Amino acid sequence: MARNLIFLEVEKDGCDFVFSALAEKFPGRVLLKPKTQEILHYGTDDGIIIDRLVTEAPKSDGERYQVPLEKLIVDLFANKCLMLSKGDYPSAIEMMFSKYRLDQVTMLRYARRRNKVKDVLGFLRDKTTIELLVQG
Repeated sequence: MARNLIFLEVEKDGCDFVFSALAEKFPGRVLLKPKTQEILHYGTDDGIIIDRLVTEAPKSDGERYQVPLEKLIVDLFANKCLMLSKGDYPSAIEMMFSKYRLDQVTMLRYARRRNKVKDVLGFLRDKTTIELLVQG
């Protein structure tokens, strides 16, 4: 069940091109916009999942291949393919907020874009001790 997967988000127009290029280089290990069941059936260890990049997604300030925590938190609620244990969310998210300076406005804007404001803010209010500085 547990697999090491690489999630690659690509602009809409580039998905097919990137899929073709990677599928040629890594045959049998690349899936294009799969549903959860497809990942369970066809996903492989060290597989690559290509999905469409959501417009206006937060970008990393520094390293090219890092995901901002604000984006990661929202994606935990929006992307069913991540398949993480929901029981670990409260402590993991509280640790993120305690160790790093997160931009709640950026996180809220992205949550709106993903239609997950109620899920994210409700979870943060009800399941964590995080002080919210924004209102949904």
